[in-house]
Amino acid sequence: MSRATLKVAFDGPAIHDGTMDVRDLAPSLLAIGQLCEEANRVLNGERIQATVLVRADFRKGSFEVNLDLVQSLISQMRSFLVGEDATAAANLLALLSGATGGTVGLFGVIKWLRGRRPKRLVALENGRVRLELDDLSIETAREVIELYRDLDVRKAAASVIRPLEKSGIDTIALTPAPDSREVITKEDAASFLAPEPEEEQIIQEEKKAAFTIVSISFKDGNKWRLFDGQNTINVTMADEAFIARVNQNDVVFAKGDILVCRVLMEQWRIKDGLRTEYTVLEVVEHRSAARQLPLQFDSPDPE
Repeated sequence: MSRATLKVAFDGPAIHDGTMDVRDLAPSLLAIGQLCEEANRVLNGERIQATVLVRADFRKGSFEVNLDLVQSLISQMRSFLVGEDATAAANLLALLSGATGGTVGLFGVIKWLRGRRPKRLVALENGRVRLELDDLSIETAREVIELYRDLDVRKAAASVIRPLEKSGIDTIALTPAPDSREVITKEDAASFLAPEPEEEQIIQEEKKAAFTIVSISFKDGNKWRLFDGQNTINVTMADEAFIARVNQNDVVFAKGDILVCRVLMEQWRIKDGLRTEYTVLEVVEHRSAARQLPLQFDSPDPE
């Protein structure tokens, strides 16, 4: 088992009498627990379980809370953070809220970037990473970058500093070790806003398919509705030559007509699941609806 203590101090005119609204305190403490659990998941996977406990030694003045991070080894594997489970919890807290070996932790990186995207990430020989932003740069641990990239970690970090949105609470100080302290001010709070997940393309596939026409649109940008025999889909008609023929009345549609098309299907992973789009690249064939029975005539028998 690995154990380490994080001191959290809230300061400002609203709490100089040693009291703090539980509606501000409780969500922040819960968020610290969530942050530690998510960071532990990113860096240690499922083999180590993280638990955050509150130690009730509140002090008057600034409002201070001591939290104990307890890590329990689920399997016999060693924590890859430091190679020794006895110091894993302390290193995890340092990666979140303090300096480790001359580098800044997650909270320091978020404060330094102030919502901006780094121009370059340079992997250094010592295992650290240098973040470059215009002519400025800082160094941090590789594990901090992993935490910075994880959306659940970022959301938890944003919840930790939410009391700064309240009037009269000016700073939150996180002290994972006697010689390490990270102070977040009201001016820093906007930097912690968790980014929205970026769309990621999963599939881009071109295929040939036949459709019946449900509805068409003669307005630029409006989608056609086609039926593939199972589902009705909205498609972007990108075959300009076919559209020109339609606009010139060279193509006449009737119920039951079939379009044989070359179609591009694209899927993206988005915040709420998947987004799918269809584009008709080319109308290969327009088959009019059958109005007569298809009978085949054989050649006459030779006499």
